[in-house]
Amino acid sequence: MSRLPLHLAILSCIMLPVSGTRAATPLPPVPTAGPVIERVVLVARHGIRSPTHPIAELDAHTHRHWQTWPVAPGALTDHGRRDLALMGGALGRYYRQAGVLPTQGCRAGAVAVWSDATDQRTLQTGDIMGHALTPGCPVVTDSLPAGSHDPVFNDLHAYDTPALQQTIMTELSTALAHDRDGRPADVRLAQATAQAVVQPNGCAMGTPCFTGPDRATWHKNAPRLSGGLSQSADVAEDMLLEYAQGMPDDAIGWGQPDIRHTIDTLMPAHDHASRLMRRLPALAFPRGHVLAAMITELVAGNAVREPDGDMIAAGTPVVLFAGHDSTLDMLAAIFGLDWSFADMPDPTGPDTTLGFETWHMPDGQQRVRAVIFHQGLDALRTEHAITAQPDILPLPACQSKTDGSCTLADFTRVFTSRLSAYRRD
Repeated sequence: MSRLPLHLAILSCIMLPVSGTRAATPLPPVPTAGPVIERVVLVARHGIRSPTHPIAELDAHTHRHWQTWPVAPGALTDHGRRDLALMGGALGRYYRQAGVLPTQGCRAGAVAVWSDATDQRTLQTGDIMGHALTPGCPVVTDSLPAGSHDPVFNDLHAYDTPALQQTIMTELSTALAHDRDGRPADVRLAQATAQAVVQPNGCAMGTPCFTGPDRATWHKNAPRLSGGLSQSADVAEDMLLEYAQGMPDDAIGWGQPDIRHTIDTLMPAHDHASRLMRRLPALAFPRGHVLAAMITELVAGNAVREPDGDMIAAGTPVVLFAGHDSTLDMLAAIFGLDWSFADMPDPTGPDTTLGFETWHMPDGQQRVRAVIFHQGLDALRTEHAITAQPDILPLPACQSKTDGSCTLADFTRVFTSRLSAYRRD
């Protein structure tokens, strides 16, 4: 596999002793009052959007009439914008209290934002969250030109070779074969529920059959899942989005008596399909190695180069990347992370934000902690203000503490090595 540039530059400075003199012995670190967060890299999923396929297509495929949305397919809604502002505001308050952002006034360069230009919803998400992080302060939100493909969020096309296709398809087919023999009970229940809710006689009619066999194909330079599981996953997500958007209960699910419970029952199909496909290492690394390398450098306090040639300065306190649920899934696979929520059945639901924090400890050591922020499904639905309370995610590849954190040196060494090994394959 050919080696391609990662669109990043590591700025470093090496201090050498003057010739003929002896280098001074470094002083031991001076203890501080307590651990403090020095900087954080955030990766957010966009806000509430409409289904990506036209409603007429959903109607034709399911033989049901779906709800009309106030925006075009795949577009961010006004409701979604307001929820994003709530999430951004909560994150800003959290990191101001932690001392990462100034408690009063503005500080130039405190926040850097890079958004995926592929979709308007991600461009708008970066703008909304960036300004909500530091209300009233100037924030530059950067991206490639609207509609451009951005390798930061998906570099798969650069490695689209027959060898990679074969590797991905072999691993995906193997995963599907194992899954057929041991698919979790909650996933099977989700598929059966999708069938009962949408079209009980769908399998007999030929479509839609949510319990039918699954297939993996290569289509438009990417692997695709088709069949019962992927159809169940799509229906589950579309109903969750209708609920999050605030549509009336009786307008979702064609009169199901407890639609909130029905959505909870359906969502394991979506989560399972994401784990089979998006968290497949053979796919996650070629998709996400650019962003993962940028995160590794930023966490260490180094500068990185954006695809447009601009730099994110070394030591920028808060860096935000605005992407998709697939962005969160690929990073979970690369960094070995996993999470779930009691009040949100989709681990990568709208506005969910992954964070990599660099901590300065009282003994002078620097440590890295992975965290996840989210809004509950009912909080999204009601536009309820939240207090950012992160869940700590263990970093099993390098953790050296019971809290799952890593020393900065171990974090950099492990994940630089992982990404280098991938690029040599």
